[in-house]
Formats: sequence, C-alpha cells, structure tokens
Amino acid sequence: MRLTKMTKLMLVPIIVALSWSALAQGWIKYANEPERFIVNFPRDPDVLEIDYTAQSGVTMPARVYSVEDPESRYSVTVVDYTMAEEVHAAHCRALSYECDGREARADILGSVAWEAWNMRRRDNGEITYDAFGALDGVPGHQLQIIHPDRSHSFIGIYLHARRLYVLEGTVPGEDPPPGLFQQSLGILDAEGKRIRFEYDTDGHRTRVDVSYEWVGVEDPVTGEPQAP
Repeated sequence: MRLTKMTKLMLVPIIVALSWSALAQGWIKYANEPERFIVNFPRDPDVLEIDYTAQSGVTMPARVYSVEDPESRYSVTVVDYTMAEEVHAAHCRALSYECDGREARADILGSVAWEAWNMRRRDNGEITYDAFGALDGVPGHQLQIIHPDRSHSFIGIYLHARRLYVLEGTVPGEDPPPGLFQQSLGILDAEGKRIRFEYDTDGHRTRVDVSYEWVGVEDPVTGEPQAP
C-alpha cells in the first residue's frame, strides 16, 4: 500500500507517542512516606546518608536518593531541618554559648536561597534559568544549568514542614528535559497524601484536593488510589 503525504504526516505524532511510551517503560513510582515525598525514578534509587552544611555552618542530617546511568543522573535530596533546634543547641553547648532559637529559624527560612546559591557556585556551568518556582503551591526555586560537557541539569528546590527537597535531573545535551522525572515530584503529609495549595489575592493559603493523592494501594486495573 502506498502512503500518501498526509498519511505519512499523520503517523508522526503516533510514532512520537510510542517512543515516549517506550521511554517510560521500566520507570517506577517511588513513594517514601517517612521522608514525605513521591517521585518517578528509572528504578529503585540508591540511598546515601550525608551531613548537610546549613548556612550557619552547622550540619543537618540528610539523605540522597539517586539513580545514575552512564550519561544521566536523577536525585532527590531531603534535608531534615526538623532537627534544627536540637542541632544548634548541641553546637552552642560545645562553644559554651547560649542559643536563643534565632539561629535555627534563620537556617530554616533561608534554606531554599542557601541551596540555590550552592548550586550556582558548584561548577562553572552556564545558568540558563534562575527564578522562583512552586511545586503544588509550595514555594521554592528552580534552576537550569548547562555544564562544560554540555549536559543539562534541571533543579527544583522546595521547603515544606521543615524538610528541604532538592530535585535534580541531569541529562546529555542532546536529550530532551527529563520531564518524566522533574514533573513527578510530590510532597506528602503525615498520612501519605499528596499536598497542594492555592492562594487568594491576599496570599492566604488553602489546601485543595488533588487527583491520585493517596500513596497507598492502587487498583491494579484503573490505577486509582485505594484507601488501605
């Protein structure tokens, strides 16, 4: 059968869709209720516990969840600022200094700006985007960086409930942005439900319901969340 020009053009979006579907195969929905986040990863991530240096110089406990391939890397770093007062109190005792709580508050309030600054000074790459960003109504910051090897990093930094979430996807320069990864991050509440906020004209925040908010059991056919 001979394909007409119009038929050939109609095949293009189908081929693109199939390619994207093939690319998505093997990815998993990774939910971490203790750290209160959900994200797509190519496979189960490696987990590394680190000491994160806050703006004041004290170290906060943190974990890095990452998947690394030969040319790409996907990671979510969670910095636990819920320990801020305790960490600062121990630091002050070691220096025979009395903390008044302001040190911890400053580290928490400045955590997004601090991490964005760390990203800017990390290497000599070209920053192509550097601006405010939000995740489901949670305010934060977003950056895009082209590295000397022409690879691209797409970064999102968000603070909620004293946890700092740093999402970073790095792909080769000729690859498209890692949308399957960077658009999938969600922050959860203590019950494992994804949070989303809306704001009125005065800046007052209201939580709203979201689709697929429950992280628990899913219907094997429809994929709809099912309460346990």
